[in-house]
Amino acid sequence: MKAWLALLVCLALPVQANEAESQLAAFLGDRPLRSEGLEVTVAPGVEDGAFVPVDLQLRGARAPLELLILRSGEDDPRIVRVRLMRWQEPLRLSTRVRLPASQALIVAARDGDGRRWLWRREVSVYASSCAQAPNGDPLAGLGEFRVWGERGDELELRALLRHPMETGRRPGPDGQMLARRLLREFRLTDDAGELLVLQPFEGLAANPLVRIVLPARDGALRLRWEEADGTFYRDVWPR
Repeated sequence: MKAWLALLVCLALPVQANEAESQLAAFLGDRPLRSEGLEVTVAPGVEDGAFVPVDLQLRGARAPLELLILRSGEDDPRIVRVRLMRWQEPLRLSTRVRLPASQALIVAARDGDGRRWLWRREVSVYASSCAQAPNGDPLAGLGEFRVWGERGDELELRALLRHPMETGRRPGPDGQMLARRLLREFRLTDDAGELLVLQPFEGLAANPLVRIVLPARDGALRLRWEEADGTFYRDVWPR
């Protein structure tokens, strides 16, 4: 009887929610979960789900650190997956995500010591322009890099790339569906090697923005975005 009840509950769950939970289970495994040390800032309600700012802070993690950000209500729940090797403690990382409708935002982390963190929160989306046709050419300015850095006792780096992150699910100005065009990877490196590797999915907002706080430094940082077809865009900071 209990088995039948469990089966009925599973059948009643939305497919999207099951997929998000499957992604979480594969990422977190069966290790104990903690929430202490992981803080995520996102508005409880947003006017436009196409560009939702997310700020993440994690204390006490050891490299290599992996992050997985998910959304619970979509066929593909993945937003972004990040691998970090070096950062300024505590980790401070920001980006923008897509939420076409009200749903849960989920952040999971695992570090080099085997520890696991999990955070989730429901976000109300009052409207979303994710599926609306663009007013102009969606490829205007494609590949334009903007990088800002603020130096002091630490370095706050912000990088924005002009890119539509097209999912193939919205019409163009002519009414025809726009071709799918997603970025595949972002890499941030210095002379010592890899600092951050980011793998974006459909849930990452157009014109991807990445903010991270790093230890103070004098050398150059190299930034590189790559598309699924191998096209790449790169920049160096400072120039």
